[in-house]
Amino acid sequence: MSDQDKGRTLEVEAQSLITVRLNENPTTGYRWEVETAGGLEMVGDSFEKTGDAIGAAGVRVFQFRASEAGSHKLSIRNWRDWEGEGSIIDRFYATILVK
Repeated sequence: MSDQDKGRTLEVEAQSLITVRLNENPTTGYRWEVETAGGLEMVGDSFEKTGDAIGAAGVRVFQFRASEAGSHKLSIRNWRDWEGEGSIIDRFYATILVK
């Protein structure tokens, strides 16, 4: 999943691995952070640089395992955590239906 999948519903089999890739430039202080993942188990959180320049942007990669059957809300916010809720500049959200 990526930015283009915001608001969508994804149907997966139980125990499937779900990967969410979101553009991020952590040198600005803004980072993606999982707000809620319902019955999904987070198994990975990494950052992939897209260039060699100092301060280069990249992609935040979250991985979740669909461990519980049912409908799960996934919500991820892009914010400066030390500035609180008022600093949120974007949200990614999706519904994951686990069979």
